[in-house]
Amino acid sequence: MKRLAAFLRSVLPADPTQLIFLAGIVCLFLAPHLRWWPQGLSSATDRLNDSSVELVHSLGFFFLLPISFAAMAGYFVCFWPGEHPVRRILILICLPAVGGMGLMFGRLLYVAAPSSSVLEGVGSVVAHKLSWAQSLPWSLLTGFHFCVIGLFLIAIYTSRLAFGIAVLPLSLPGDAASACPDHGAWKRVQFLICVLVGPLYFLDILLALLTIGIPTALPSHVPNHTLSVWIVRVSPVVEVLVVIAVISWIVGEEGRKRLLRGIRLTAPRYFVLGFAIPIVIGAVISVGQFAFDRAQWAAHNFGQIDSPVFGNYITLPDPWLLLLFFSAFMEEMIFRGFLQGHFVERYGVYRGIFLVGIVWAAFHFSWDFNFVQVTDKEVILGLASRICICLALSYVFGWLMLRSGSVLPSALAHTFYNVLVFSHFGPPFIGKSIVQVILWGVLAYMLYRYWPSRDEDQPELTPRNANPELVV
Repeated sequence: MKRLAAFLRSVLPADPTQLIFLAGIVCLFLAPHLRWWPQGLSSATDRLNDSSVELVHSLGFFFLLPISFAAMAGYFVCFWPGEHPVRRILILICLPAVGGMGLMFGRLLYVAAPSSSVLEGVGSVVAHKLSWAQSLPWSLLTGFHFCVIGLFLIAIYTSRLAFGIAVLPLSLPGDAASACPDHGAWKRVQFLICVLVGPLYFLDILLALLTIGIPTALPSHVPNHTLSVWIVRVSPVVEVLVVIAVISWIVGEEGRKRLLRGIRLTAPRYFVLGFAIPIVIGAVISVGQFAFDRAQWAAHNFGQIDSPVFGNYITLPDPWLLLLFFSAFMEEMIFRGFLQGHFVERYGVYRGIFLVGIVWAAFHFSWDFNFVQVTDKEVILGLASRICICLALSYVFGWLMLRSGSVLPSALAHTFYNVLVFSHFGPPFIGKSIVQVILWGVLAYMLYRYWPSRDEDQPELTPRNANPELVV
């Protein structure tokens, strides 16, 4: 337990209150992806045919852009606070976020609030609309909640920053600082992390519009259904190629060499492991669920209903899902082929892989919630689930990379994990994600405990060049 506590302390910022600032940024980043419009609420009945109402209602995406900009600026300030961090936070983060929240609130009032009598004054009209707004079911507006929470957390840390109690950039605990052997390369790593957890999402939206939206809207002799199916299946390949090109430009020449070194053939046993690990874990979960349901049936429903059928627990996925290899390969190139090498060299094996797992989880935040109707509690649980599974997978995939020296086995394991997830392999049950995290975590412990990688010559928590460094 002491070693675990020491490890957890080593991966937390040197000033634990820096997590307040980081949590506020994450809340701002999530806010545009959550619901801002109460379910079941429509335009005011007396303004249904008003073209201006339709225009304002359709501009919701653009009204959220200032909040997205504020979140991305927050990630930037984490690394490069500048000489006046408080001023940067107020101008680049707080001001756009408040403006975007005001635009969304005004949009709601303008579109859905009932009109007042023309004989009422301006003040009475505003008061009437605000009174109506207070009657809305605000528990459904998770986007508004997370924006307010994010601003509140950032304000708390900014006040500490203004009084000199806290500092930026984010840093890990360490001994006396030592010079970075390749400061320029580490700056590229920092910039890449900022792009991965922020603006890359907008690049994906733009690519989806170009590869799916525009082609399906153009006239063609091919039936629309057939065209859309093929485009949806092939467009991820195009998107991956564009993203790899952007990442290659960011990492520079030395980074591209590192990326290419990770793409090589290795011993066949690692490919077998990459193929077998996710399938075996998925099968264990399904067989265990079948055994549990069978026992419950035998104990309570024998002779009353039909027994569970094993075939319903083991289903073959759609072969087209194997195209997920391209996105998995892209992620493995970035996180295991590039970032893991830098983080392991700088922080050691266990701490480096842990930090890569955190960045990897943050990379997925923008895709986990896309205007779905969820509560604040469900968002928090979703974030916790994402972080836990990414950490467990990061250690297993990282082990494959360290042992084989290639990203291909980990890309194969990543692919089949995604295939099982997207195909909904096995019927769902309460706690299935927790079981997955436990199994992957136990596997990671067994791998590092009994088959350590060749890079684990120094298992201590502090790497050779221990010093406070920037982290996401």
